[in-house]
Amino acid sequence: MNGPAAAWQSGAVNATALAEARNADQAAARAGVSIRDLESLHDLAGADELFTCIWGGRNQDAVPTNLMRALSHSGNYVAGAFRGADLIGASVAFAWGDARALHSHISGVLPDGQGRGVGYALKLHQRAWAAARGITEITWTYDPLIRRNAWFNLVKLGARVDGFHADFYGPMEDGINGSDPTDRCFVTWPVDSAGEPSAPPERVQMLLEEGTEGEPLIVGSPDDAPALGCRIPADAVELRVRDRGLGRAWRLALRETMGAAIQSGYAVATITRDGRYILERRPG
Repeated sequence: MNGPAAAWQSGAVNATALAEARNADQAAARAGVSIRDLESLHDLAGADELFTCIWGGRNQDAVPTNLMRALSHSGNYVAGAFRGADLIGASVAFAWGDARALHSHISGVLPDGQGRGVGYALKLHQRAWAAARGITEITWTYDPLIRRNAWFNLVKLGARVDGFHADFYGPMEDGINGSDPTDRCFVTWPVDSAGEPSAPPERVQMLLEEGTEGEPLIVGSPDDAPALGCRIPADAVELRVRDRGLGRAWRLALRETMGAAIQSGYAVATITRDGRYILERRPG
């Protein structure tokens, strides 16, 4: 055993933290990777190159080597997933607020490592790292139009959406986002117990559907219905590459429906396999 569990077993770590560390080790083994903190300039430069490769171009808004060096040296989370000697995934996070929360700013896995559990193993490693340090929750943002990320965050991990922000980062000018508005959902993942997504209710008032030509169709507006639904396209990244205007239309339609619903008192309960966000009115 040479992962988090081995590193923390001899220390004054509570049972929850040790259990999380074992879960992280098992997930890494299933994915065929080893995950460790990145500290050397060589490894940090490798993470910089990895993020650039994933997002495309030389994105000045990514996390450069010098900033990762400062974050790592000051005790924040900078980790990488290795298959043999090759770095195939990385994640950067920092403490915020009262230092009881960890904000995961960027995480990525190279294309040939995706779909093999590497991203899941990285998140469990991050969770174990946080638990060992008394951190109670992990937060991050994600693009609500990317269905696979929504499913991963809300269903597989059990994180909850705590907000919808229009153009959160401003233009990022990378190969994925381009100059599109960077609307984001802000999510929270409790370290002590991952939330369970709600089962979709039988009756849902749809606000957003997909038309026969792949266009967004706004079919309702937020009102007092107990449950609302907003459908998103199967692959928003491919859609943006193929038709930037159509991708932007989906962005604005989701903002007008799901974003407005969250602002008016609805909470995201889950996302279904066929790409429908389900929102339920908050009690009170």
